Amino acid sequence: MLEFSTLEKTDPAARAAALERAALAVARLDATLDGHPLLPAWQHWVRLEAVRAHAGLDGHRVDPQRLAAFLEGLRLRAPDTAVPHERGADLDALSHALRLYGLMLAAADRRPARELDETTEAPEHRRLAEDALWTLTQSSPGARLPALARAMRAWIVEDRPRGAVRAALPAALQATGVTKALLPVLAGADTLRPDSPTDADGWVLAFARSLEREAMDGLAILRRLEHAWRGARAAIGPRRSNSRLLAAVDLLAATPLLGPTRLASLLGCTVRGAGLMMEELVACGAAVEVTGRGSHRLYGLSGTEGIRGETAGPRRYGQRRGRPPKIVVPAPLAATEPPPPSPPMPARLERLEVDYTALDALLADTNRVVERVQAMLKRR
Repeated sequence: MLEFSTLEKTDPAARAAALERAALAVARLDATLDGHPLLPAWQHWVRLEAVRAHAGLDGHRVDPQRLAAFLEGLRLRAPDTAVPHERGADLDALSHALRLYGLMLAAADRRPARELDETTEAPEHRRLAEDALWTLTQSSPGARLPALARAMRAWIVEDRPRGAVRAALPAALQATGVTKALLPVLAGADTLRPDSPTDADGWVLAFARSLEREAMDGLAILRRLEHAWRGARAAIGPRRSNSRLLAAVDLLAATPLLGPTRLASLLGCTVRGAGLMMEELVACGAAVEVTGRGSHRLYGLSGTEGIRGETAGPRRYGQRRGRPPKIVVPAPLAATEPPPPSPPMPARLERLEVDYTALDALLADTNRVVERVQAMLKRR
């Protein structure tokens, strides 16, 4: 909660002290991340945390682990609720978070506009991010942090998209020389809280304190990633000199989520060999499998197992290939039934005596008629 007294908001010394603490915290984080091997992974995870915080300020509750699974294209499990409208709220929250994430990627993207996919929202995100970045980086009198705070306040006062200016602030800090690396965790989110002051002096004070808190949070996330990295290297134990497991752990730490195909291309080995290395890392506790499926798996270090809890596994279409599964019939149904009784044999019939006298007389009469007709035909 932001609680500023009237004296703090109007006292220039209080604002200067807050800006100084913010500048020191941001510089400490930037110096720690300069050339750090975990910078790409750190940027990914803090971007998810920033999206969670931004979505919460906009009235949406988003789980970073669920958003990570959604971004990887994994099939999400149904929310733990039987109320239909709450499931719709979950989809709305993910959609809003995806838009914020796209804005943050657009602000950090340096590709030419012609390379953007016109069938997606990337051009629109790029336009909003560039407008916000231009507004934040316009030259204004005074130090850089207060100037960025005033420019951000002017954007909000004009009722322009809040997500765009929050996504552009890390790029503006980098463009103005405040930071060397892109630090997505720095977004001045506390200035947009309901209890945040709206006057110019109070806004600058809230902006400074927000940057200080976010820089400290970013440093804590980096320490957590380093702890998981060291724990994974220690879990595999001593290996032979030509083992690639240490290199696999290092790549797994530097990449948010990694699959055997990507690992094989980075290490220059076969996909089967990369898959066996991943399985060995899981067996010794150095990595976790987060997809819950038999193929196209993704792996991460300790701390990413929550992603697997948000996935529903692969969708099964019909029977699997190969021999059909053996069907075990329960004992009551598998028991043989007694054969039906055989029909009774019929009794032997007595031999019948037939009188052929009448039949012989009929045949003799027939022969006489045939002879008479033949005689008549010859006379003609």
